[in-house]
Amino acid sequence: MSDPTEAEIRAFLLEQVTERLQAAGVAPDEVDDDTDLLGAGIVDSLGVLELMTLVSDRFGIDDDWEDIDPEILLVVGPFCRYAAMHARDVSAERASS
Repeated sequence: MSDPTEAEIRAFLLEQVTERLQAAGVAPDEVDDDTDLLGAGIVDSLGVLELMTLVSDRFGIDDDWEDIDPEILLVVGPFCRYAAMHARDVSAERASS
């Protein structure tokens, strides 16, 4: 499996919150890199943990979220870049083992 791209992670993330977006009257194509899913009320604090777990499980990230700035934890662009970077790091570590 190749390293996931930011776009793949973004598509997966939006797929996971589609119903919540619809309930909030937001179309998935209206979500940009600056959209704060937590701040906009799309997800609550439990939803944050759920999304982190789903993304970690799907893309093989070793639940290493402690160094992401909590202020941007669920801002779509930074979240997806962070996840893609850590997925590549995990992939590189496995390749070198």
